Amino acid sequence: MAEQAPRRGGAFQRLLLWLVILALLGAVGWLASERNQHRFRVSAQGSLLVIERGRFFPTGTAPLPATDKAYGPIPVPAGEKPPADTEFDEQNALDRWLFDLLGGWARNAGKKGDGRTAATLVDRASALPGLTGGQIAELNALRADLAWDDAQTDIATAAQLVEGARRKLEAVRQGNGAHAADASALSGKLEGLQNTLRDLSKR
Repeated sequence: MAEQAPRRGGAFQRLLLWLVILALLGAVGWLASERNQHRFRVSAQGSLLVIERGRFFPTGTAPLPATDKAYGPIPVPAGEKPPADTEFDEQNALDRWLFDLLGGWARNAGKKGDGRTAATLVDRASALPGLTGGQIAELNALRADLAWDDAQTDIATAAQLVEGARRKLEAVRQGNGAHAADASALSGKLEGLQNTLRDLSKR
């Protein structure tokens, strides 16, 4: 009887030790899974930049859905070199890195006269939630530059439209039809507007 008591006590201690070990392993696995869930990975896949987020598991990532405006696949603009695969420990670091990348691409597209691509990239960058105050100011400056370029394009287009209207009015005047006098008067008024628009587009 005296020998059975120590044996039972030793078995209980071993069981308790194993339970403690399993609990510690479970806690370590849970912490590792939680940490992995906050990791992000960016990799180039063909002509797309794909953003993956860590799964709730000690290792592994999964691509974010294509419908995600901020983190869905990003088309690499023509002529741009995709960045090397990069990993991030938290979302804010990812956002700030993405902003610098998208902002650089947008500026290059603007220099090439590709306003549509530049606007798409700026719109994509504006969806990132973790930007710094400086980056938000930079984003506003990029939007202002795009608006300026759009305004210049609109002025040049307006000048072309006015010039086309004047040519048509001149054809009416030369035809000496019922509206010849009105066409001549209207063409004279449009001439001043056309000159103003030309001067603005040159500037």
